[in-house]
Amino acid sequence: MSPTTITVAADQPISSRLLRPLLGSSVTVRTASGSLQGTLLSCVKGSAWFVVDDKDVVVPLDDIISVRAA
Repeated sequence: MSPTTITVAADQPISSRLLRPLLGSSVTVRTASGSLQGTLLSCVKGSAWFVVDDKDVVVPLDDIISVRAA
């Protein structure tokens, strides 16, 4: 069973390993500058790639506060 919400402490950033169970899922991502809702397409060592309203959005993993299945 995959997690529905991923949240980490401020001193421990989200890793691509934590995000992998949500690949291909519709998610809501919270960052310090706001939130976005889209599909998680890929995650690598330093960033995650989402499609939001037919636009590609790449977010550095260090900027992500939480991710939850939408």
